Amino acid sequence: MSDRDDLLRVDQTGAVHPVGRTASQQLRPRAGEWRLIPSPRDLIVARSMSGGDAVMKLAGEIRSPGALSDIVALAAQSNWKGELIVLSEKGTRSLYFEGGTIIAASTTIAEERLGETLYRFGVITREQLETIVRISTETRKRLGETAIETGIVAAEQLYSMMARQVEEVFFAAVHVTEGAFYFFDRFEERHILRRHSLNAGGLLMEAARRMDEMRFFREKIPGDAYIPVPVPGKKASEELEQVFAECDGQKSIADIGRAIGQLEFEVTRAVFQLVSSGCAFVVAPRPRGPEAIVETFNPALAVIHQRCDLAGKGDELREGLSRFATGGGVYDPLFMGAGPLMDGTLKPHRIASNIAMLAGDDDPDAWLVGLMNDYVGFALFQAESLLPRDSQSKLQADVMEILKPLRPLIDAGPRSRGNS
Repeated sequence: MSDRDDLLRVDQTGAVHPVGRTASQQLRPRAGEWRLIPSPRDLIVARSMSGGDAVMKLAGEIRSPGALSDIVALAAQSNWKGELIVLSEKGTRSLYFEGGTIIAASTTIAEERLGETLYRFGVITREQLETIVRISTETRKRLGETAIETGIVAAEQLYSMMARQVEEVFFAAVHVTEGAFYFFDRFEERHILRRHSLNAGGLLMEAARRMDEMRFFREKIPGDAYIPVPVPGKKASEELEQVFAECDGQKSIADIGRAIGQLEFEVTRAVFQLVSSGCAFVVAPRPRGPEAIVETFNPALAVIHQRCDLAGKGDELREGLSRFATGGGVYDPLFMGAGPLMDGTLKPHRIASNIAMLAGDDDPDAWLVGLMNDYVGFALFQAESLLPRDSQSKLQADVMEILKPLRPLIDAGPRSRGNS
């Protein structure tokens, strides 16, 4: 018996039984009468008797990126009208065709919805998006309508962003690597919030180019959370100046995109060119927020305590760290309710709560990085005085490797107040 969670079993009487949980969850909302559509022996196709009368012109499985391109090309060249539904693990996307053009798109995937598109392009801030969502929920109006009524987004700007959203949903659909698709010969007009006229052939060419180039870019830039750092004394070419001006060693590729109104692909391509020309280099994502910072420091504390415990020196390490924390003045309120635990680690959520009260108007992340770096630094210093010489260098190397994601923040941040 397979351990897949999406299995059905058809018994000898013809009754269908869901075997896996996923199969059961998918069948429950489909309770009712269904009509079997003739299909090969190893495929079951059925249609709800209460469903619409749209004809399913095409259907199939997606097993590789770009596999949907031929279907889109056929629909466009044949001037089909209808809805192409693309199902994947992330969610459902629909592309609406009319006369060989894409007139609209819809998606159930959160990061592709209109509000997130506005945020990713830098049109609105996260706080403004939360305000729009709250008001639209209270008034039961569409998000775009609310954005205009509140004056946060101009009507013409919203229209252009809705077109960009259609493009991004299209690119994401074509790039699906595993899933299924269905093309129906009609769609319900109520699903078309705003009509556009986007050439499907042109979008296909752009999707293919993005796929090829992004695969190449990923060798140097794994994701949009990576941070481009400018090389001192270097000057970028004119077409890259806008992106290069935003490369400050702090903003990620996603941050830069929001600042200049471009999405991941466009900024990634520019950063790749900057890296290739020697104007910049990229560093791994840095922890953001107090909890993430503590979670990055915790493994370093754990390995220091583990090595000292194995050497029978754990009690001496903990006593020394306790004296250091008490003498530092700020560590007692910082660690209140947060530990240290027996393995030396701290509770991230409690540290986050405590630092918010301690930092005041200062940058809590920068202050916390400084405090935690001093604390871990003393723990390492104390451990090296307790461990045999042959294990000291190994421990130091391990701690430095663990803290590598924080190194830019440590180097750039102010000294902590605890020992100043």
